Amino acid sequence: MDPVKLKPVRKNYIWGTEDWMLSRLHEGLEDIPLLIKIITAREALSVQVHPEDALARELEHAGGKTEMWYVLDCEPGAYLYYGLKHRISVNEFQKRVRNQTILEVCRKTAVKKGDVFYIPAGQIHAIGKGITVAEVQQSSDITYRVYDYNREDANHQRRALHIDKALLAADFMPPLSGCHPMGPRVQKNGYSRTLLVQCPHFVVQLYEIEEYMEENVRKSFQSLLVLEGEGSLTSAHKSIKLSKGDSIFLPKEAGACRVTGRLQILLSEV
Repeated sequence: MDPVKLKPVRKNYIWGTEDWMLSRLHEGLEDIPLLIKIITAREALSVQVHPEDALARELEHAGGKTEMWYVLDCEPGAYLYYGLKHRISVNEFQKRVRNQTILEVCRKTAVKKGDVFYIPAGQIHAIGKGITVAEVQQSSDITYRVYDYNREDANHQRRALHIDKALLAADFMPPLSGCHPMGPRVQKNGYSRTLLVQCPHFVVQLYEIEEYMEENVRKSFQSLLVLEGEGSLTSAHKSIKLSKGDSIFLPKEAGACRVTGRLQILLSEV
């Protein structure tokens, strides 16, 4: 199987849009373990939490959701909520969710382009207004909302909260990591590589290509998301032009590939 350029699947919400760049909705990728999105938040998303695998299987008969964000753009003064300010008890969490004061204990974090956020299952979080992120996550859409600004859906019904399930899923702890890459920037001949996030569910690296890089798909697959620039990808049997916004699926069978040009690429694998 050769490399494939994937067409984004657009999803519209009351707060903005998601473009699914790699997903189970793409033909032939129904069992893909990752979901990669470009999220554009015109308004703030709900404050939410996702379950880990065991709880998700118990409650939803599906997999859990750990994710990461790479900030692509943001308005001046933009911020998001990233975990809690300090540890709280289950009782305090329950009371704050029910009386809608949970934001008082959420960690409000200013953002800038290039910030990285690792969000393991169980961590409270919310993308703020005026932020665009690339999100890499487990292929699950299980979300438990705990606060939603009293918004209504298209039928003028207040959007549901999922307080009881959130109580089971949340860890009530501040985040273990900040908004920086997990690894250093390593300069190579023709490109640099930065480890953004490494966890049991995925590895995400940022490649900044000045001339070229060569990559060999050793695992089950790789995903390339072009963030900036133009160039080309060449494998044994195929050549693909690359430009900003392109999503390329590299199956293991693609083998050795060469990317040439001046580009910034998010490379994700499991």
